[in-house]
Amino acid sequence: MKPERLVACLLAFLILVVWTSPVALAQAAGPEKAKSVNINTASVEELVQLPRVGEKVAERIVQYRQKNGSFKTIEDLKAVQGIGDKIFEEIRNMITVK
Repeated sequence: MKPERLVACLLAFLILVVWTSPVALAQAAGPEKAKSVNINTASVEELVQLPRVGEKVAERIVQYRQKNGSFKTIEDLKAVQGIGDKIFEEIRNMITVK
């Protein structure tokens, strides 16, 4: 086998291995495959891990929950000041009420 062909085969093999590695597959899966944050039990520290949810909004989520009780659906989160449609759509696949 010619050296150029051997190098090409090795490169193809390495690309295949890297492309199908568990880490690469997990990254490609996106936020839908990430662990969900339960908005009924999450602490401020857990809530701030969500995209575009800062400390103040996370505190409002916890305060809302304490005042009004558990969220029945994830859509109920939009009742919290600072959670509009855009933010909700970004995090909807990362949150749960179960």
